Amino acid sequence: MNTIDLTPHLAGLEAGQLRVARCRACGESRFPPKPVCPHCRVHGDIEWFTAAGTGTVWSYAVFRKAYFPPPGPQPPYVVAVVRLTEGVQIISNVTGDVRVGLPVTATFERVNGTPLVRFRPA
Repeated sequence: MNTIDLTPHLAGLEAGQLRVARCRACGESRFPPKPVCPHCRVHGDIEWFTAAGTGTVWSYAVFRKAYFPPPGPQPPYVVAVVRLTEGVQIISNVTGDVRVGLPVTATFERVNGTPLVRFRPA
C-alpha cells in the first residue's frame, strides 16, 4: 500500500499555513493527497504549496451530540466541507453562522498541543 507523507501539511499548520498537494503533471490540487492523481492518473508526482486559506462553504452539518469528551468539540459545532480558492475541498470546523456559499478564511489554533486549521466567516 502506498502512503503519502503528510509532514509538509503538518509543518504548515505549525507555521500557521494551510499546505495542500498539487499534481506536478496536470497542476490539479488535492487533499488529502492520494498516490495516484484522480485527474490525470499520474502516480506519485506531487508537490506541496501554501494555499491562500480562503474559500467557501460547500456543505456542512451541525453536530448536536457530543461524540468526544472535553476537550473535544462540544455541541453544537459545525463540520463543513470548505472548497478552497485553489479548488480543493477540505473538511474542517467553521465558527459563526454558517450557510452554503459562505466565504470563509482559515484560522490556526492548538488543541492539546496539536495544531489545527479551522475556518471563520471572511
